[in-house]
Amino acid sequence: MTKYILLAVILGSVAWAAGLVGLPKSILGFEKWTVVAKNLETGGAHAGQNKQVFANKIAAGAWKKTGKLPIGSLIVKTGGKVSSPTFVATMEKRSSGWYYEEYFPRNGKYVLVYGGPNGQALCKDCHAGGTDELFTRP
Repeated sequence: MTKYILLAVILGSVAWAAGLVGLPKSILGFEKWTVVAKNLETGGAHAGQNKQVFANKIAAGAWKKTGKLPIGSLIVKTGGKVSSPTFVATMEKRSSGWYYEEYFPRNGKYVLVYGGPNGQALCKDCHAGGTDELFTRP
């Protein structure tokens, strides 16, 4: 039992040290993905700070080849420092279309604030149109 408690404390410390506690497992390690845009200064919902955009292997492989990304593509956009972002926005290409989530730091961990299961409309309305609903184009 003591081993399991110690392991949980160690793993929690590693996640805390990474500064990304609370983010979904599917995007952990995104900072090592392919950077597809750096130091963006854009308007809209993510305005007012430099942003970085990362693509998982599926998305990165298709990024320059086509105007649309395949199912399984994950895009992560961060604001501020990558090591301790002021927000983390995600886009996941599913068979039903893009799925959005946006996390903000609250009390030492990241919490889902926009998007998610009950909040897709806000993100979809802004991202509608264009090349595969992306602002940073492949």
